Order: sequence, then structure tokens, then C-alpha cells
Amino acid sequence: MPGWTRGRRAWIAAMLIAAVCAGLAPAEAAPAPESAPLATKTPPAAFVREGDLWIKADGHERAVTSGEYVRHPKWSRDGKWIAFTRGKQEEELWVMNVATGESRLISDHSGPADFRWSPTGSRLAYLSQAQLYLCDMQPEARPLLVAADISNFAWLPDGAGFLASSAAHLLAGTWTPVRIGKIRLPSGGKPGSIETFYVLPAMGSDFFAVGTSTFKWSADGRWIAFVAKPTASLSVDADYLCVLSADGRTFKTIGRMLAYEEWFSWAPQGANLAYIGGIGRETTQDKKLTVASVPNGKPAVYTPTGYVDQSLAWRGERRIAVSRAPESTWSANPAARPLPYLAEANLDSGSQAKLTSPGADQGDYGPISLPGQRLAWVRSDRATGQADVLISGANPAQAAVWIRHLDQGTDYYEHLDWSPVLGILGQPAP
Repeated sequence: MPGWTRGRRAWIAAMLIAAVCAGLAPAEAAPAPESAPLATKTPPAAFVREGDLWIKADGHERAVTSGEYVRHPKWSRDGKWIAFTRGKQEEELWVMNVATGESRLISDHSGPADFRWSPTGSRLAYLSQAQLYLCDMQPEARPLLVAADISNFAWLPDGAGFLASSAAHLLAGTWTPVRIGKIRLPSGGKPGSIETFYVLPAMGSDFFAVGTSTFKWSADGRWIAFVAKPTASLSVDADYLCVLSADGRTFKTIGRMLAYEEWFSWAPQGANLAYIGGIGRETTQDKKLTVASVPNGKPAVYTPTGYVDQSLAWRGERRIAVSRAPESTWSANPAARPLPYLAEANLDSGSQAKLTSPGADQGDYGPISLPGQRLAWVRSDRATGQADVLISGANPAQAAVWIRHLDQGTDYYEHLDWSPVLGILGQPAP
């Protein structure tokens, strides 16, 4: 396992200590524009510009890599570390010490969505070839094998272990079941023990899953939400949104949706689950903001007729911001696909409010709720390819550019995912 290496630009380390940790700008730095007067301090952001990792904090930004093709920046909960993939294959998993600028290779066989920071401290868990590993951010610390035959996982809310799923296998014409288990943290260098928590229903015409997404806990701690996925060829068109009680006794299928982890989210209090429902890989049709009160509430659709939604962000307990566009049949011509704006649904009144009005050839994507009733999102120009991160106070119509020239996210049938190029401290990764 490679040791620690000094960043290519050693002077950046000292600058980062001042700019990120102490909140002071380097003397020679020209501050990036942050033209919206915001009463609450904006959290630091890690983002990708021209393939390199940058950090913006207190209105100032700095590049921290050079020519390395970085993707998927994720902050540790304490803000001391950033994990990211490096290389165009997106298999090398690296971590960087924000204060020193030093970076470390953790694994050369991970995946772009297969690593997650602990909810407490600075421990990183990741999947590599269906094996779950845990690594402490201590000098010379080596990853510990936690468990094998893992399809997906999430940390337990207290950081004491994991909830993980196995993958189904086809043996002698029969699928093995998908098992969800609790995993104790390893000790003494030995793999942790796995306790079966729940076994997904048998394969049939009404339910067919060979794996799961990550797991998300409701704010009241009573329910776990996840997406059950069929085979790869089927999962791009329809998956099952499921909930499981925290004691493992009650399982429900809530609805059908695509397997995008940023498309389902619990309310900040209680057990209301919001998701983008609908099937079909084309996000220009049949994609509706839906909210279910778990366990017994009937899902309610909040997308007006004639429109589609993608991405969502809770703005308090009873309002949800979405990226919304007119519904349309799929066109092979990108210029014929409607571009989205941000809208807000009020769960109490059912009313809808248009939050933003992007210009011609521009779309607004990926709303992110920030402290102090603020909202951040990406505005992308289809004609020029330029993408910027905007930020606003309580009124999104008065937004300003926060980060300029963000690299493009992934685009699959008009599903634009910006998590590969943007990570904000304090925001859970999808």
C-alpha cells in the first residue's frame, strides 16, 4: 500500500491551512466572486474544474491537484479529509488531508460510488471487488477487511458498524436470496461478524431483485429506505423503492423508481419519504415527485400534470425543491429536450412555486439545501457547456454565482448527476 506523498504544489498546503482551517485567504489570492450577501457562513465545497480537485472556503478557492482527473469528492464528517477517485477508470480511491495537502492511495480497485465516510470521526469504508474494507486516517494505517460478498452498504447511524446487502447469484437455475445483514466493526485485524437482519422476498412476477442501493435511515430512526435492483439490464428502467423497519420485522414496497440514490430522501423530521417515482430510463417522461408517510400513508404525487421532476431537496419539513421540466417524448436531438428550472412543492397546501428562471439554453439541476434557508444548485448552459454553482438565501430568485466553471456531471437520458464533480461539507453523499 503506497505511503503518504506530498502534493504537486507544496505551497498550496500552507495556503489551505489558512484558507480552509483558519478562514483566512492567501495574500496573493484574488477572491472568487461570492456576490450574494449571506448571513450564515457558507460551508466549504470541493469541486472539479478541468479534471482537477479544487476547494472553496470563505469566498476563496484553490486547486489542490494538477492533471490528475479527479472525480467524486466526498468530505469526511469532521471536514478534515476529502476522499475522491483519480484516473479516468475511476477505480483509484484516494484521500487528502485538507490541512496539509498530503494525499494517500487507499485502493486501486474501488468504484466511483463505493466509498462512504463514517458519521462520526474520520473513518472511510469502501468496496473493492465485493469486499468491504475499513480504513482509519492514521499515518501508515492499512485497510482492514470487514466482510466479503457485499453488494452495497451504509454505516449505522452511530458509526458502530454497517448495514450491508449481499448480491443474489444464479445457481443451477435458481437465484439465491438477497440478504441484508448487520456487521460489527472488525477487531484484532480479523473480519467482522455478520448477523442476518432481513432476507428480501423470493423472486417472482411481483418482485425481482438481485441487489440493493445504499441504505438511508428516517430522522426518527424507525425506518430504513433503499432501492432493490433487478439485473443490470432491467435496473436502468425500473426498480423497487423499499422500506424496512429498524427492528427488521416490517418490510414494504413503496413504489417503482429508477436506481438513483439522490432520488429518494427522508424528511428532516419524522418518517415522510420523498422520491422521484416512475419507470423508464428516459427522464423526460413519467418522473413524478412523490411523498409517502411511512408505514401506512398512501403515496401522494406533487408533480403537476404535464411536467417531470428529477432530484429533490427538503426545505424544512413540509417543502421540497425539485428540478422540473415540461414533460415530453424522448428525442434523439438534445436541443428538442426541455430544460429544467427549480420548483418547490408545499406538502400542506399542494401548491407549486417556480423558484428560478434560467436563461435560454440553460437548465437548473441538483438542488441542495444549506443552513439558513439557503439553496445551492447547478446551472448548466447547453450551448456553451459551461456549468456554474449558484447559491441563494431564502429567495432563490436572488441567487448569485458561487462557483464558476464546474466540470460537467454524468448525463444518462437527461438524468444529470453532479455528485461526481461537487461535494459540499455537511451534505450526505447520495
